[in-house]
Amino acid sequence: MLLSSVPPVAASLIATTGNILHIAPASRGWKARAPDNVVFLPPTIGKQALLIQIGLLRPSMMIVGGQAIDADVIEQWRISHPFGDLHLIRRGTSLDNVRLNLCESKGIRVGNTPGVEASHVAVYIAHWLKRADGSLPPDICVLGYGNVGKELVKRLLDRDPEVRVKVVDRHGRSAGNINRRVSFVEDWSEALEGACAVALCLSLKGDAAYRIERALIQRMDKVARLVCVSKPDIFSDDALQTLAIAEHTQLVLDCAPGALDAFRMRTQALGFSVSTWRKPATLTTHAATTEACQCELDCAVSVQVSLKALHGIVRRTRAQSLMIPAQHASADAPCVSIIGRGINGLLQALMFRLANYRVTVYEGSQANDGVGRGAVMTTANAQHDDYLLLANPYLTDEFNGVGIELFEKLLADNPSIDASADGLESSCFLAGITSLLLRSGVEFTPKHLGLVQIAELSREQFVITAQGGGALDGISIVHCAASNLIVDGATYSECITLGLIWACLVQEIIQAKAAASSALYQ
Repeated sequence: MLLSSVPPVAASLIATTGNILHIAPASRGWKARAPDNVVFLPPTIGKQALLIQIGLLRPSMMIVGGQAIDADVIEQWRISHPFGDLHLIRRGTSLDNVRLNLCESKGIRVGNTPGVEASHVAVYIAHWLKRADGSLPPDICVLGYGNVGKELVKRLLDRDPEVRVKVVDRHGRSAGNINRRVSFVEDWSEALEGACAVALCLSLKGDAAYRIERALIQRMDKVARLVCVSKPDIFSDDALQTLAIAEHTQLVLDCAPGALDAFRMRTQALGFSVSTWRKPATLTTHAATTEACQCELDCAVSVQVSLKALHGIVRRTRAQSLMIPAQHASADAPCVSIIGRGINGLLQALMFRLANYRVTVYEGSQANDGVGRGAVMTTANAQHDDYLLLANPYLTDEFNGVGIELFEKLLADNPSIDASADGLESSCFLAGITSLLLRSGVEFTPKHLGLVQIAELSREQFVITAQGGGALDGISIVHCAASNLIVDGATYSECITLGLIWACLVQEIIQAKAAASSALYQ
């Protein structure tokens, strides 16, 4: 089974956007399940080939790794897509290779995913700090207290109740609220004096380049291990020369393949190729390349992309009237069936009636239909579900915020519902919506459809199942007997704000599918 930490709702939202160029690493699960508008290109693609692809695909978003996004790439992107905002998302933390000033001048919004890799990188560092017997050294020096440094310190303290950690931090913070076994110092020489186990996880910002000089290496114990996940430019030339001739000091360096190649070329140019060092260095690209780490990065990126898609859907919905028509749909209008008469089923029926569909609403399963199970919530609470990682509260907050905007517009366009977002009687809202849908020609039937019947019906029209109550429930589009999960049990909620968003999302997906199907036969 392929792992994928991307919630189905995020993939569904992403499907409503324009083309997305993905030129960063990706997990196998996301490559297999990403919507068709996500075009994966190898991270090693040459610049000229990339420029050609940008011109051909005219993407509205690009997801990049550590490659250079220079003036040529930015200019070509804006020329190929001259109007509207463009979004560049760095799948990772560092933006050193992105021309941020030029992006800003060209209307390209830039984001990244800081902290996502931190726990995985910390595990890598802790592994390489261990001694031959698997134990940690009693004293460890950590240079850098960003996301990785904080996670590393926490893991070291949890793993060994006796370990003491000295942290070099430019802010000179107190360890009083962390742990008595942690001390903070600002003086690098003091921190490295006699150190035999050193973790280097500094961001290469400001004056950090070439910050590790010969004198600091010489401060360390003669038999020391230095585990570095910073970019190799953190070392000065004389520091590298000192490491090259050291008999017992070992460097473990992990970074991107391109950075490692540049490091090898640099040492060779300096006259002490890394392959000839007295104590062989260990060079790897493993710290953030595990499948679990790749899945978490994909989840973080997909959340950013899906929220941009969400705001696009809301903007398009707010631009149209949400007044439920008084007249029935025409006899030749397309048909759609909804399974489930809970709040989600009603809101699905509402959005398709607004799109001039003939709508039939069937009863769902008696246990999971959502009818008569108490008050309907206006907004949703974030569910504590490991499947959604740390993104769930953020997603829920965003969904609630834009959902309230849609709900207020719905009430304003349909004053007979006699409710407000602040003081909502769920029974009044459900009764008001149902009455307007009946007047508009929506047919409600007490009939229950089994899976075989749903599959048969889907050969003639789109069928939306909107049922909650269990981990396997949610919202799906069934067409030609194939079911496409839009919202799964981890994000499904019977509340008005999320229900409106799901309804708008499903409407856009089905209308796009219907338009594509029509084009095939023209």
